[in-house]
Amino acid sequence: MAKHQPEEVRRRQILDAAKRCFIRQGLDATTMRDIARDAQLSLGGIYFHFSAKADIFKAICDETYGAVLTKWRSGGLEPLESARVRIGRIADANLALLESDPDHFRLALVLNGAAVVDDGMKSVKREHHTGYVGFIASVLEMGVTRGELRPHDARAVAEGIVAIFDGLYLRCAIDADVHPRTTVFAALDLLLDALESR
Repeated sequence: MAKHQPEEVRRRQILDAAKRCFIRQGLDATTMRDIARDAQLSLGGIYFHFSAKADIFKAICDETYGAVLTKWRSGGLEPLESARVRIGRIADANLALLESDPDHFRLALVLNGAAVVDDGMKSVKREHHTGYVGFIASVLEMGVTRGELRPHDARAVAEGIVAIFDGLYLRCAIDADVHPRTTVFAALDLLLDALESR
């Protein structure tokens, strides 16, 4: 029996165990019992914090994707930065997450795969995706307003930037010879060069 721990410590223990199980077995194959076993907790201990696997999914998405979006929105970007520099800093924040956690891209694929087949999970992922796209689009629109970028469909370009990362996660999962930082910045440079005001 695990000794008493503060609620946040226990919650962290459960989320870390769930991530390991999801990466190892996939979301569908993972049971609450698997998570309890990996966390070295009783099943009741898991249900005390999360009433269902979907709640764990949401917590992991909020933590993984929501934290990056919150950082972007909380003023982590300087007001005088150009749109190009801001997009680069956004990319850098995502790349830092990948570099600090080699399993991040595997987890992202598992979470995205679950969202494809489950409407509840899809709405959680869609909320984060919409936030990412909206924030990037606002940076691109700022670039147009300042005369740095030519007029364009900012939402469509933002969708493309998010798709670069989604594709990168897949490539990293199937090909260890991918160089994420080089790949992302080459694609972003090409895209932003095409949008620059002349």
